[in-house]
Order: sequence, then structure tokens, then C-alpha cells
Amino acid sequence: MKGYRNPQGSTVIVHREGSILHVTLSRAIDDAPLSEASWSAQLAAAAKRELGHPAQRLTCGITAVRDSSGARRQSRSAAYLLDSAFTLADRGDELHLTLDGPLTTAGARMLSAQLPFDYAVHRDRGGWWLTRGDQFLHKLAVGAKVVVALPPRCELAEHFGAAVLATTRTTVRGSMAPFLTVAHACAAHTPTPQQILAHNHALGETVDSIEITDLSSGHILVSWTPDSVTATP
Repeated sequence: MKGYRNPQGSTVIVHREGSILHVTLSRAIDDAPLSEASWSAQLAAAAKRELGHPAQRLTCGITAVRDSSGARRQSRSAAYLLDSAFTLADRGDELHLTLDGPLTTAGARMLSAQLPFDYAVHRDRGGWWLTRGDQFLHKLAVGAKVVVALPPRCELAEHFGAAVLATTRTTVRGSMAPFLTVAHACAAHTPTPQQILAHNHALGETVDSIEITDLSSGHILVSWTPDSVTATP
């Protein structure tokens, strides 16, 4: 159970009971009265804050609430179904997913829309699965946490922080601290040795070696040192 005061000045109490989320709002009896639409909107906002997305309301009504002094307060309560409720955390190199309630088809579509790259959720073999392409990676069960290692993303230019799949890894050794820099990039943003040299020269840094590797094959595409340049098609 948790409680807080929302921006409208109402006291909010939320707690989970099995597959149900209970939300109670209360206000001092001498506060300005609210319309039922305002009560409803605040209840829905509290449920969304708790779950991270809109929830299906099961019941709504007036409840008797008193403060610590015993004084009566204005109040409304509602119960929401934890149907298709999930917790999703994209940590860059890992994806953490937990189902808080059973998935529906609509919930699976909502979850798929929030997954990076080509990850998705599909029903098969008697349950819901986290998939990538035609691979069924993990069967999803209520309460079980799924952790998936994510492929590298492009870290350069406007793709930094976006879910754009990287195709190369560039490793630069030189005078820069900590003497080794590794960057992942898509095909459009993979730098050339000349661009890297110009960038480091502008910062007053020297470069001892550059290696650009194709992530899908593991092949070294470019290997550069001050004395030689080797390119592999």
C-alpha cells in the first residue's frame, strides 16, 4: 500500500490485491466539491501512475473515509483489473520485463509497441512468448521476470539514445583517457579512420590504432595503425 497527494490536492491511496488494483481518493469535507468527471479522471490518473499505462476499471463508488481526528472526508474509490499490466525497463544492454497480470490480445499489442528493435509478443504453444523475428525466446508468465541481453545500438550523432541497431564496433587506442574508446554505430554513422584522426587531432590527442569490426560476422573491416592500413571487403 502506498499513499501520496496528487497535483489536484487529493490524498491518494493505492494497493494491490491479487489481480486487482484498488485506488481511493479523499479530500477534506470543506474542500471545494469535485464533479464526478473530475473524480473519475483523478482515479484513472492514479491507476495509470501505478501501472504505467491505462487500466480497465471494474467498479467505482463512494466510500466512507475519516481522517486521524475522526472527521469525515469526501472520497471516491475504484478497482482496476491488473489485466495486461506489465513492468518494462530498457536498460540499454538489457531488457527487463515482468507481467503483473494476464495478457490479453490488446495488452500484447501494447507491450509489443514498447519493445525495441524487432522484439514482439506472440501467442503460441498455449501461452504468450517474447519473440524476435521467428525465434521464440521466453515464455511469459505472471510474476516471472524475463531478462534479455539486447544487441548494441548506434551511439553516434542523432541516433544516440535511440533504438537504432548498430552494425559495427569501432575500437580506438591512443592518448585519450582511458586510452581505449569503443563505439557502436549503424552503417550510416560508422566513421572512417580519416574522420577519427581529424576528430582526435582537433582535441589534441594522438591515435595508435583503429579497428572497425562488423558485428554480424565478426570480421575486421578496417585495421589502421600509423604505419599501415588494411581493409577487408
